Amino acid sequence: MTSKTPLIETIANYAINLKYEEIPTEAVDLAKIILFDSIGTGLGGFQRDLGKKVTHYGTHMMSGDQSTLLGSGERTSLEGGAFTNGVMIKILGMDDSHRSAGHIASQVVPAVLAVSEVYKTSGKDIIAAIVASYDFAIRVGSEALSYQRARGHDLKGTVGAIASALAVARCAGLDVEKTINAVAIAADLSSGTEQYVYEGGLCDTKDLIAGFGARNGVFAMRLAESGFYGPRGALDGDYGFFKAFGDGYDPNMFDDLGEFFAIVGTAFKPHGGCRHTHQAIDAAQTILQEGPLDVSAIESIRLDTYEYATRPIFRVDPNPPSRDVAGLSIRVSTAVALTQGSAWPEDFETWDDPEVRRLRQLIDVQIDPEMEEHYPERNGCRLHITLNTGDVREAYLPNMKGEPEFRMTNSEIKEKFRVLTQPIMSAEQVNNIYKTCMDLQSVDDIRQLLQLCSVEKQVTH
Repeated sequence: MTSKTPLIETIANYAINLKYEEIPTEAVDLAKIILFDSIGTGLGGFQRDLGKKVTHYGTHMMSGDQSTLLGSGERTSLEGGAFTNGVMIKILGMDDSHRSAGHIASQVVPAVLAVSEVYKTSGKDIIAAIVASYDFAIRVGSEALSYQRARGHDLKGTVGAIASALAVARCAGLDVEKTINAVAIAADLSSGTEQYVYEGGLCDTKDLIAGFGARNGVFAMRLAESGFYGPRGALDGDYGFFKAFGDGYDPNMFDDLGEFFAIVGTAFKPHGGCRHTHQAIDAAQTILQEGPLDVSAIESIRLDTYEYATRPIFRVDPNPPSRDVAGLSIRVSTAVALTQGSAWPEDFETWDDPEVRRLRQLIDVQIDPEMEEHYPERNGCRLHITLNTGDVREAYLPNMKGEPEFRMTNSEIKEKFRVLTQPIMSAEQVNNIYKTCMDLQSVDDIRQLLQLCSVEKQVTH
C-alpha cells in the first residue's frame, strides 16, 4: 500500500475480494459462533419491555415485507429489520466484546441478517462479510477507542455504522466502487454519545445506538447501490473520520489484511453487565466454588485490577442511580455475584437489596501494577475477602472468562443461549439454531435460520 492510496480503497478491495476458502478455520468458526451468540442475546432482549417496544416500532413505523424480526418472526423493512434486531441484540448487554474495540456484533450481525435475507446471500459470503467487517472494526476501533471515549463518542454508532456498511456491501454483492461509497457515506452517518452511562432514570440510547449503527450501515449501502457518492478520504482525509473521531492513525493499519484475522481477538460474555466487571464476577464465583461463604460475615473486600476497569467513574460507583447503570459498576457486580452466585441479567435485579448495598460499600478497588503493566493482554483481577472471623478468601485470574486466552467453549455458549431463551424456546429449537449456524457455509437462504428464531410464547419481564 502506498501513502497515496486512501484507506477506504484498501478495506473495500479486501472485503469484496476475500474468499471463504482463504479464511482460517478459527476465524470461520468464530464468525459462526458470533452469529449464534448474537441471536441468543437478541432473543433474550426480545423478552424485555424494550424488546417489545422496539418490535412494535419496527413493525408499525418501519413496515415492510423484506426483513424477519428475531422473536416475533414479524416482517418489516430492510432498514427496520437491521434497526430492530440490533437494538434487541444489545438490550441484555451480553453481546460479544473486544478489549480494544468495544462491541461489534450488535451492529454487524443484524445488518447482515437483514441484507442477506433480501439479497439471498450464501452462507460462505455471510461468513466472509462478518470476518472482513471485524478486520475493519477492530483495527479502526483500537486506533480510535481512547480518543472517542474521552470525547464521549460511542463506538457502536461511529465505527459500528461503517463496519456494518462494509459487511452488507459484501452481502449485497456490490462492486468495489460502490462499496467504497457505502463505507464513505456510512462514515458521514457516524454518531452516538455515551451520555447514557452517566444518567439514571429513563434512557434507551445505550441499545438504540446499536440499532442506529446497523440501520445506518444498511442505509449507506442502499444509497451507494442507488448511485450516491461519498468522499474518498472519508477515513484518512484531512477532515475525515480520524480527524473528526480520532487523534491520528497508523497509515499501515491495514497492511496485514489477509494475514492476521482480527476476529480471533473476539471475546464472549458469560455474565450480564459491563465487560470490565466480569473479571470480578469470575473471581467471586471462583471463591464460592471453593466452598461455602457466609456473605454476612464479610468484613472487607479488596479488588485489584487494571486501570481501565476503574474509569470513567460509573465503573466503580458504589451508588449507581438505576438498575441499568448498576450493571456497569464493578462494585455492584462483585456484590451481586457474591450474594447470588451468578450474574445473569436477572441477578442484577437484586442490585439494591440491603446485603448487596452493604457489600458494595465495602469494596476497595485498586490498580494492580502487574495487571496494569500487561493490559490489555491481561484483564483479570485479584479478589481478597476478609471475614469477621479473621479468615481470608482469595482468587486470582489473569484474564476474564470468555477472552481468547480463557475461551468459553461452544457448549458453554450454547448453555448461555439456552438460559437466555429458556422461557420462549425449547431445547430442540436451540439445537436446530445451533446446528444451522455451525453449518452456515452450506446455507443458501438465511431465511432458513431466521424462521427457526421465531417463537409463539412471548414473555415480558
